[in-house]
Amino acid sequence: MSRPEPAPEALAVGRLVRSRRKELGVSMAVLASRSGLSQPFLSQLERGLTTPSLTSIYRLAEALDVPPGAFLRPPERPGTVSHESDPQVIRVSEAAGQTARVLIPGGSSTLMEAYEHHFEPGLGERGWFEHPGEDFLYVLEGEIVLEVEGQAPLTLTAGQSAHHRGDVPHRCRLPGTAPARTLLVIATP
Repeated sequence: MSRPEPAPEALAVGRLVRSRRKELGVSMAVLASRSGLSQPFLSQLERGLTTPSLTSIYRLAEALDVPPGAFLRPPERPGTVSHESDPQVIRVSEAAGQTARVLIPGGSSTLMEAYEHHFEPGLGERGWFEHPGEDFLYVLEGEIVLEVEGQAPLTLTAGQSAHHRGDVPHRCRLPGTAPARTLLVIATP
């Protein structure tokens, strides 16, 4: 049985990672150490055989000194409302099956990123996450628990919101068996 051809987006991400890594003059082993990602994963990534999750994108962006949006599909026209019929959907982490729809991918020309997160029961939970900037979280449907290191967990239901620093480890999880959907807006420094 033959392997499927790598997706164009996966190939583009792989080319960007390899190009930037070589530009910085670092080996794959050094990039693995800096990013906390495995060398086999990075090898597959550079060859376009896999795509990174949102968590891995942030790790790679920091290690390669590029904005996280560099790894995401740019909007149709920067600075405008996107009417894409096929929005980019990305895994939130490698360990969990939770997904996020990319609304604003971020990057050097924007001050914010935005994602619509979908939480489905039984697909695993996202691990702790931290990144530069500040987060605004709004619950569109269902109920989630926001955990921010050093603070009491906060249960939010549809119509409620929270704001916190992104550089403090945090995560969202489902408290029960019902799905939930949130809007996450990240203000970048």
